[in-house]
Amino acid sequence: MLSKKLKWYLLFEDRSELEDLLATKQSVVYKNIFGEVLLVKSNGAIYAFKNKCPHQNKSLENCKISEGHVICPWHQYQFDCDSGRGHGLNIDKFPLKFEGDSVYIGKEVWSLF
Repeated sequence: MLSKKLKWYLLFEDRSELEDLLATKQSVVYKNIFGEVLLVKSNGAIYAFKNKCPHQNKSLENCKISEGHVICPWHQYQFDCDSGRGHGLNIDKFPLKFEGDSVYIGKEVWSLF
């Protein structure tokens, strides 16, 4: 039976790489096997989103982070960091998993098993 399952991919071998990227910024665009991922630090937590605003498919690079929201630099649309929801649209959110020193990013894939 064909179904979706969450597959984990290595994002950083060492968590300190991620922490260094976000040491002086609240958000950064990072290229990986999915393309560009927006990494965000808000209220001590780290989130990962697809780097594309669903309003007009523009990059979220240089977005603002305020009160737990990603704010699109183009039209000021706000998206909740926990859910990705906002303004009737959602930004695609990727789960992050921290195992030992490594950081993994999850993506849903189709599977036969």
